[in-house]
Amino acid sequence: MKLTTLLKPTAATAMVAALAITTGCVTAPGYNAYGDLYEDVYKDSKVYKKHKKTIKNIDKELYQPAIEQRAANKVSSMGYRVKDVKYKRGDDKIKVKATRGGKDYKIDLSYPSYQVIKIK
Repeated sequence: MKLTTLLKPTAATAMVAALAITTGCVTAPGYNAYGDLYEDVYKDSKVYKKHKKTIKNIDKELYQPAIEQRAANKVSSMGYRVKDVKYKRGDDKIKVKATRGGKDYKIDLSYPSYQVIKIK
């Protein structure tokens, strides 16, 4: 028996198994960035309540800077110099303080579309 006759079916089986495992891990219901597959199942449990502050801090450290940076890039592309950006999780507004031509402006952007709501 030749080695190549066994090699093709073995390689195909290994590839199918790897794809099945990878797909199952990525598409598991309730998957989130914290690596906890079933967070919504135990939100009322003692473990979740004990670590709730830590989870919120992780969320703030991961996502808030990215949102604020994107808002700053949007406003600076409009010709303003950005001084400060404030976003609170759950809000539909991002508040930006900026200057242009020696004047101070307060710019409100909508979240998640980053469209200008108003400029004061």
